[in-house]
Amino acid sequence: MSAVQVDDLAISYAAGRSSVPVVRGVSFTIDAGRTLGLVGESGSGKSTVARTLLAHLRAGSSIERGSVRVEGQDVFALDPAGRRALRGGTASVVAQNAGQALTPSMRVGEQIREALRAHGEPDGPERVLELVRLVRLPAPERIVRRYPHQLSGGQQQRVAIAMAVAARPRVLVLDEPTTALDVVTQAAVLDLIADLGRELGMAVLLVSHDLGVVSAMADEIAVMQDGEVVEHAATAALFAAPQHEYTRALLAAVPDGRRPGGTGHVPETVTVSETLTARAAGTAPPGPHVRPVVTARDLVIRYGRGLPAAVDGVSFTIAPRETLAVVGESGSGKSTLATALAGLVPAESGVFTFDDGTTSGDLREPIAGRSADLRRAVQLVFQNADTSLNPRRTVGAAIARPLRLFTGSTSRERVDALLTQVGLGPEFADRLPAQLSGGQRQRVGIARALAAEPRLVVADEITTALDVQVQAGILSLLADLQRSRGLSCLFISHDLAVVRGVADRVAVMTGGRIVEIGPTERVFGGPNHPYTSTLLAATLEPGNTVLPDVGDGVPRWRHADGWTDRGDGHHTRNWEDA
Repeated sequence: MSAVQVDDLAISYAAGRSSVPVVRGVSFTIDAGRTLGLVGESGSGKSTVARTLLAHLRAGSSIERGSVRVEGQDVFALDPAGRRALRGGTASVVAQNAGQALTPSMRVGEQIREALRAHGEPDGPERVLELVRLVRLPAPERIVRRYPHQLSGGQQQRVAIAMAVAARPRVLVLDEPTTALDVVTQAAVLDLIADLGRELGMAVLLVSHDLGVVSAMADEIAVMQDGEVVEHAATAALFAAPQHEYTRALLAAVPDGRRPGGTGHVPETVTVSETLTARAAGTAPPGPHVRPVVTARDLVIRYGRGLPAAVDGVSFTIAPRETLAVVGESGSGKSTLATALAGLVPAESGVFTFDDGTTSGDLREPIAGRSADLRRAVQLVFQNADTSLNPRRTVGAAIARPLRLFTGSTSRERVDALLTQVGLGPEFADRLPAQLSGGQRQRVGIARALAAEPRLVVADEITTALDVQVQAGILSLLADLQRSRGLSCLFISHDLAVVRGVADRVAVMTGGRIVEIGPTERVFGGPNHPYTSTLLAATLEPGNTVLPDVGDGVPRWRHADGWTDRGDGHHTRNWEDA
């Protein structure tokens, strides 16, 4: 008997006096020790299906027909006590954002102990430490005494996994478990999950929009569209020969991480490339040498006196119309660099200037100390459009505010024009953020940034939580706007395949320092700094069914003085073996 058996499941949501079907006749099984990947665009119904394994339904939804059985039990026939035993006992879930799932005011050890206690498991200190060791967290005795905010994103996710497997569940639901993690941490967490699945003999349902993750983790894949499973096949077979047109469209939308990126640039006098298409094809012609719009030299940023520098002696430039991508692990300093450029964090020392020939100023100043022209020239598009938009303001009001601040105009015509430019349309002006999809909200965030008529856009992980087709649309939009408006862009991302498709140059950060910088195809082609090599080796490509080996994550090198010029504007920081 399969550990999970879903038969002809149909679910609808109430919408006034009518109902809207969201899951239509879905069937699948998962055997113990096997992993099924569930993929599809936002709104396809995959998370709704996943929640049913724990007898969860959203308010206002109902099962029209079908059944969900976990270890032979019909989960929706269980009484309240049976459901409590199911959740976290027979079946458990690891959510997308462990930082939000963990209680911020409770120490890690106590939270694990609480998970054990809830299911009648031994909850002594040794069992808690055993679970911490099981998920490969360093220094378990120290980890259990810490609060969630004192852990990295990867460590928080490992704690969430420890809590999920505390009662030795037979079924594990993974709902976008690595979306917010950098590639090295992601590879380590996925390797841990794969080992635990084999060791504990769990049936695993993996929900993800990342086809590289699903490819490496799942034995089989089910593709969902509009509430239906349109294709279900063994992983290797699905990637080798997708049968359904929607599956082929999903795979076609994935950024090709092996494709050459930008053209030749040098760090101080950069060359302008023409279009995303030319960059992706590696055929963009060299342009004239131009004065950079952003110059950073020996830049230092820290969050408090006496604390280590979050950005430590960083130097780079950004040219007109150029996209500079910054990549690195969580905590490397890349988002600090983005927020400092936007004026949300002050710089401590170094040179940090903006000059586009019309507007100039000192970027070390926080936003309150910058001139109106400089505030207008540099605009930030946030990672999470859900939280960056006021839920009580309409889309039109959100866009009209920067229009009023920077242009003095609040005309509905300008708002409508911006919405049209980002591929939405005037009819979206009267909607609230909750009425939009994730991709639509991100387009509103871009329209709001464009309302100021900036010269530089800071894009901080803007496609992280989006499915591949929506992501492709956002990246295409950004490239079109950059071309039509002559924008420069600082692009922060942990997705190296995306970076390779959009960036002219790439800077690699770790520990607050840039260790490599150069034209995109040179950085991806090597030779590289050992940290860059680790990042590239950890990248998961769709169709590759083997998880990369990233070791224990401990660097085998340390910084040394000076840089090595690799040619064509490609530079690596010197290092020595540790």
